[in-house]
This record gives sequence, C-alpha cells and structure tokens, in this order.
Amino acid sequence: MPVMTAIRYLFLGLLLLAESALAQNQGIVSGREPRGVQVYEMAMTPSQRKWQQAQSLYHFYRWTGEEYSNYAIENYERYVSTELEGFRTYDMYGNYLTRGFEIYGWTINSPASAGTSVRKAPKFSGWFRNLVVSSMSKGQFYSALTIGDAINTTLTPLTFRKPAFNGVQWDFASDLFSATMVASRLASPGTVVQSENAGGQNLSDITNLYGIHAVANLGSNSRLGFTYVNIANFSSARRLGNNSLRGVLTEDQNGGHVETIVLRLSDDSPEDGQGGAQLFSERIFLNGVEHPEIVPTVRGGIRRAGLLEANGAESIELTYSIVTDFQVQPGEEIESFQDVREIEFELVIANDYKIEATSNLQINSQDEPVFLLVERTHGNVSDGSNMSFVRFKYGLPTGKDIVGVNFDVEDWRGFNLRSEWALSRNFRRFPNQNFGDHKLAEDDGVAYYITASKDAYPYFAYGEVYRLEPEYSTRGFITDTRGFIDYEDPVRYSFETVDDNDDQDRFADWKRLWHNGDFLFGTTRFGTGGLPDPQVFPGYDENADFISDFNQNANTTPDFAEPFLRYNVDAPEFLFGVDMNNNGIIDRFENDDLADFPYRHDRDGWNAYGGVHLTEGLKLTLGRGGVGEISSKREARQTYAIATGDWSRPWTKLRLYQYARFVQDDIQDNAVIWVDPNGFLEVVDPLEAEDAFISTGYLTFDYSGIKNLNVGNKVKYDWYKQRGGAADTRDNRLFLGIINKADYPLPITDRLAFWPRWKAIFRKVDPRMAGETKITEWSHFFMLSSKYFILPSTFLEYGVELNVFRNLEDKPEIVPPGYIDDFTGTVLALQLTNKSSYLGYALTMNAGFLWDRRSFELETDSNSLLFIRIFAGLQR
Repeated sequence: MPVMTAIRYLFLGLLLLAESALAQNQGIVSGREPRGVQVYEMAMTPSQRKWQQAQSLYHFYRWTGEEYSNYAIENYERYVSTELEGFRTYDMYGNYLTRGFEIYGWTINSPASAGTSVRKAPKFSGWFRNLVVSSMSKGQFYSALTIGDAINTTLTPLTFRKPAFNGVQWDFASDLFSATMVASRLASPGTVVQSENAGGQNLSDITNLYGIHAVANLGSNSRLGFTYVNIANFSSARRLGNNSLRGVLTEDQNGGHVETIVLRLSDDSPEDGQGGAQLFSERIFLNGVEHPEIVPTVRGGIRRAGLLEANGAESIELTYSIVTDFQVQPGEEIESFQDVREIEFELVIANDYKIEATSNLQINSQDEPVFLLVERTHGNVSDGSNMSFVRFKYGLPTGKDIVGVNFDVEDWRGFNLRSEWALSRNFRRFPNQNFGDHKLAEDDGVAYYITASKDAYPYFAYGEVYRLEPEYSTRGFITDTRGFIDYEDPVRYSFETVDDNDDQDRFADWKRLWHNGDFLFGTTRFGTGGLPDPQVFPGYDENADFISDFNQNANTTPDFAEPFLRYNVDAPEFLFGVDMNNNGIIDRFENDDLADFPYRHDRDGWNAYGGVHLTEGLKLTLGRGGVGEISSKREARQTYAIATGDWSRPWTKLRLYQYARFVQDDIQDNAVIWVDPNGFLEVVDPLEAEDAFISTGYLTFDYSGIKNLNVGNKVKYDWYKQRGGAADTRDNRLFLGIINKADYPLPITDRLAFWPRWKAIFRKVDPRMAGETKITEWSHFFMLSSKYFILPSTFLEYGVELNVFRNLEDKPEIVPPGYIDDFTGTVLALQLTNKSSYLGYALTMNAGFLWDRRSFELETDSNSLLFIRIFAGLQR
C-alpha cells in the first residue's frame, strides 16, 4: 500500500473517531445504538468442542456453563427478573432511547391487512392512571403532548368540546401564536392490554379523528382562530394515498351491490297536519343517464290533481328496484346494474317536505333498512310557492368535516366581541364491490354567532346574532371492529365532537362508547365511566360537591321538606332568573339531550339590550329579541325590561329583581329538569306565552340589627297575562310565594346552647288551564334545638319542630291528586355525636332517634327512625 494511501486511511479513521466522540459528547449518539453481532478473534479458534458463549448468567452472576458451583463461601443468589428495569428501546433511526417499557403505541401500516394498531400497556393504567403528558419549553415557547382516556378538550364552542376525549392532544403556545392538534382512532381507541407481552388491537377498517385549532394574537386585545376537524373511515388495506379525508367505504359497507333504493317523503312539520310534502314528478339517473324504465313502487300519500301529498304523520315511499328493472339505455357504456357507479334522483317537490333514503346496504344490526335524512326544506311553506327541482346522489356515510373561523376582542376600551362561523360537511360514497374508487356526494350546514358588548359606566349595551341550521351537525358515524355501522345506534356507532354536558362535569350526559370515561372513571355515586351521567342538575351545585344543593344528605327527602334542614333551604320554585325561551324554566337550570352549542340547534335569532346604572345599587335594562325555528315557521318575539337593585347596610340587606316582558312565542322548547329525590323529569313546553304579558318579581330583605337575631324575608311572583286570541283558550296564571323566617341563637354556657327558629311559607298558584287544581296554602314551622357538649368532641343535640299547615282553598267534593288537607305536625329528634381519630382517619359517629307525626282532622300518621352512622374523612 502506498504511503500516501495509508496516511489518507489513517487520517479518515482518526476523523471518524473524532466525529464519533464529538457526536457522543453532543448527545447525537449514546454508544448504545444497535450494532448487530460482532466478530471476535477468539471465535476463530478451530475446535470441535461445543461452543458456550457466556451471556446473561455470566454478566449477572459470573456463572459459566462449565465451572463447578459451590456456595459455601459465596451463598447462592436467587434468579432475579431481568425485566424489572424493562427492555432496551430504540427509535426508527436506531438511536437508543431508554431501558424501560412501551407505554402507548399507535401505528398505521398501509397497505396491510389489519394494519392499524393501538396498544396501551399495563403500566399506562398502573403507573400513569391512563394519562401521560410529555412537555417541553424554551423561552416563550411551550409544548405538551397529552395521551389519555378522558381528556377535557375544547377547541371552540361550535366545533369541538368534550369532557372525556379518548385520544391524543398536542398543544403549542407562545406569546403570539398557539395551536392544538387532536387525534384518535375512534372506532376503537384501545383498552389496556393484560400483559407486557400482549400486542395491541389490530384492525383494518376504522374511523379516525384528526383536528387542529390555531390562534393568532393580532394584538393585546384581539385573537383570530382557525379550526378544522375531520372524521373519516380509513382502510389499512389501501395505500395511504388511496384513502381520503372524505372517508372510504369499509369492506362491510362495500360488500355488495345496490339493488333497491327507497325514498321516503314526509311532512317536516307534522304537528300542524297540513302543508306537507307535495311530489309532482321524479326521475332517476344511473351514471348520469336517465333510466325511465326504473319506475318506483309507490306506497302511502294521497293523490290529488296530478300530484302526491303527505300531511301530518303520513309519508310517501318510492321503492326503486334496480336489480329487476334495469335496462341498458342507448349509448350507455355499462352492461349491468352491477357496473353502476352513481345513482342520482331528481324530484319536483313543494311545500314543507323532508326526504330520507335507504337501500338494501343501509341497514341496522338486525338487517332492517335505516332511513337517513337527505334533504329538507326551511320554513313551513304550505301554498306550493317553493316548488323546485331537488337533485341528490345516493351514498353511504363515509366521513364528515367541520371548518371554522373565530374572532374575539377582549376589553378594547370597554368593547368585547366574540364570534364564530363554522361549516359542517357530510360525505357519502356510492357502494359497489366491483370498484375500489367510489363516487362522492356531500351536503353541508352552517352555524355562526356574533356577540358584542360595550361598557361605558353608567351605560352598557349588548347584542347577539346567531344561526344554527338544522343541517349543521357535529355527529359522525364510526365503525365497529368489523367495519360495520348500525346507522340507528348512536351509542356504539356515532361520535360527537360537541357533547351534551349541561352540568359541565366530567360525565357527558349521553352515552357514547369509548368517550364517556370508559374503564377509567369506575363506578361512583356521581356516575359510572362509560355510562350517561345519572345526575344532571345545572345550577343546583353551587358548592361543587357533585350533589344537588337541594338534597345535600342524598336521602329520599329533599332538604326543603326535611325537618330542621328546611329552615335554611327553600324550594326551587322560589328561585329567580331569566327565561328567554319562555318555557317556564329558568334558563340556567335547564337540561336537555342536545349537543351543548352556545345556542339551540335549528334556530336563527337575535337579541339586543341596553341599560343604565341609575344609582350605585340600581340598574335598568331594556331589550328586544327574536328567534325563529328554521325548519318550521315557528317564531318568538319579545320586548323586555329588567330592573335590579342591591342595597346593603351594616344591619340590613335588600335585593330587588323585576323582569317584565311582552312575548309572542310558539316555539316548543322542551327541557329536562332535576327534581329531588326522584331525578329526571321531562317537561313539555306548555306554550303559555304564545301571546302574553309576563311579569316576574323577586324581593329579599334581611335584618340583623339586634344581637343574635336574624330575620329573613323573601317574595317571589310569576304572573302570566294572556293576550289576544290566547286569552280565549288559556287562563291567566299566578304564582305567589312569601317566606318569612327568624332565628335567635341563645348560648347559655360554654357547653349548652339553644336555637329557636321560626319559618312561614305562603304559596298561591292559579292554574293555567281549566280543571287544574288551585293552590292557596300557608305553613308555619316552630323549631327549637339545643346542643350540649358532654366532652369537647362529644355532644348531644335535641330538637322539636311544630308544623301548622293550612289549606286556604275549600275542599272539593272530588278530591284531586295532590290535595293536602289541614294538619298539625310534630317532630322530635335526639342525636349523639362523637368525633375521634382512627387509623389516620377522622371519624364522626351519629346515633339517634327521630319521630314524626301528622294529625289530620280524621286520622293521624306517624313514622319513626332509629339510626347509627359512622363517617370517615381526612378532616375533622
């Protein structure tokens, strides 16, 4: 070898050694990268003796396979698990990561059969309780990757909001820009495997979610945001480029040919019984070519003057038998219905119509056809003036996406703005097992809102405009592990990007598989993971203990009806608040079974008010608003005034609220309310404000000018005055409630105290309809309780309560349900309480007796209760 060549090789070798050392010093390599099996000089020994290479036994214990083992001096050491520290792990470049365990893995390998895998290791739940966070930061830049089974995630109110998102969330934040990305394999986001050697769940046809929300700070007071959320079927059997954000048909969806299609036309507002769908003509197109030979079989509807009509509960069904009626048309390139790649319908239709479609491939788990909405008209036209051509393509759902933009301004010279616009698109593809590429159809819906406010003391103003079209939707279909979709089972086969969570807790109010805290929250008195929230009481949990404030001891009697507790707790009917949808329920206590958008779905409305602070404690607000139900012609209009007053002095406090409005509202806003102790109660909007003047007042006056004496007074009234034609069918309605109470704590010694209390409740309720029961009643409660400390942590309580109830209405000959006759009640109670510590816990023991008697004119009822209870907590 020439000298210069040798020098070059030597130089290159030294350079490589230097670079390797520098790389290790800079952390580029660690020296533990995979190097395969090396060649050793000792392995070149030419011997026929069996080769025994010292490996784990030698490295751990210095044991060889040939040496004599004697443990007299060095005692025997048991085998230890070589897996305690885990395994060496490497990244895709061969870089050594750590000696440990894979906690979470989500891989997508395509094209491959069952190429998507999600694996959650036992330590994902054992070590990390189903939540792993990897974060980083430098200067003003922050980032965090969160993987969990129940992540509280919000992008925007119209696009994505979930209390228990099961998936991956990556967040980035800086001074001027922030972004969030979410992702999940919705069809089966993975359950924790049983052992470290178990693999993940491998699937082929799945539904994935991807979403991004980016926000740019335009200044110190304004932000501009963009949102994109996508739900789409994915097949690992296809190449990545052959999949689509619009989704693909699963193997099950594409497992045949469309042989029969059924269109169902119905009245979109069936409650009025008139002005329903009118069908004048229909046409069917296959691959863009009309096929007049495919004539539908008609069922239902009424023929009148050359058209078909469906009013009220009636419907028209058009059944197209493609398999039997298909004939090749002149110039057509296909030879059989099995070559069809697109079917399109054209209808001439009018009035208040709704069009749904199904086929032999659009079925549920019992192989029954399922109708899905295709088109519907807005409003409730009944004179045929909206007659038009409606053209649509048939297909099976494959995905959806939501695009949104939001712009906010916060406190710019007293001005605030919140706004958002969103577009949802539903994608369908025509199934045919002879093809891998399928024609696409789509429909869309729009939602937006703008709210603006201005504060310039003593004046203030607020305005809002919004529209949520009935076609706007945040629900997408998802597959099961087989790639099957049951289109009428939302629990297993749908995903909601915006959940129903009216009480804003960790349990969504409805059940959706995998995204209700399944396998994580467990079973508690407040809810069970994977099940809908069993207790939903918006506004009834001001102390945030997940228990209704009207039944804090969670028994079978609400606190406002329970002896002694009822002194401090008043019934919900004495609460005050605005009722902007005029359904008789205060807005902040309403619950429903709808996605929690900022405004009700299928609504188009506006509202504006202005006001002035007349004095420091008195404020006057005047406003007007209107809302329409887009799918019908129902609407609501109201003009309102609100006066609020709040005055406090050292020994008195006065609060006054007056809410008066003229209303014309025929939109039915049904709701669900919580009634202790029974739970959910569905309330149908009685529509008692179709044309009415409504006045609601609330007054409280508290006095504490005398030492130890506390006096409280409360007045609440609701008055519905019917106007116009409504006065002929409805009666005026009045609720009047008055509460007076006083108490005077009386300490006798350091160990003995008495507490006399008195409370009076007056209720007057005039019915809204003839035949309903009129209520006028008065209750007085006289209470006396005493507490005697036997020891510093042991005391005895005695209480007596007298209840005088008088029904001020004459007793009818036929006693209606719920009528209560006059009675006098007596309650006696005795309770021993002891507080102690045990095994690090603070124990409280209650033992006692309660006796309750009610004496009516003709009979006496009584009941008694003996109890021993022990409570353990961390605080005394």
